[in-house]
Amino acid sequence: MDTLKKAGAMLAHLDLFHQMLDLRGLLQLAAHMEERGDRVTLISGETITLIGAEMLSDAGVTTGKGARIEASTAYRVLYGLKGHDAPEYAVTREELGALNARAVSELEGSDALKAFGDTLARISVAPAAAPAPAQAPQPEASAPAERPGRGRRAAETEENATEQPAA
Repeated sequence: MDTLKKAGAMLAHLDLFHQMLDLRGLLQLAAHMEERGDRVTLISGETITLIGAEMLSDAGVTTGKGARIEASTAYRVLYGLKGHDAPEYAVTREELGALNARAVSELEGSDALKAFGDTLARISVAPAAAPAPAQAPQPEASAPAERPGRGRRAAETEENATEQPAA
């Protein structure tokens, strides 16, 4: 039940999580562009067009690692990052990285991230009445003591010192 309460406390931060997930999608798109050798991506509300050695246009892109980036989400995020409305956005992978870095910087100073940190601190506090952890059983006195470890060089030196040259 305690875990359920902690999970419930995170519900207030869903918008932050979605924003971070959407930004991650842009980074994954930039990495996918680099893998393919694409120079530019055109993103509209309906399609993502990758332009490079070969051209690919679709409602979404699935990266080589299995991540799916939808055109509508990428368009919405770019609209927020670029700050102006356009029928489509043309971006290079370098620009995607720079836009993402700026967004992360803004997130780091945001009230939403501070509130998330406060929630983490609140739910991470251990209950005061928690019992002390049980001690591990001690080995019996009659059990042979374990030989201390030694470095590889020491072992090689010992072996060489005890070996007799062949006659």
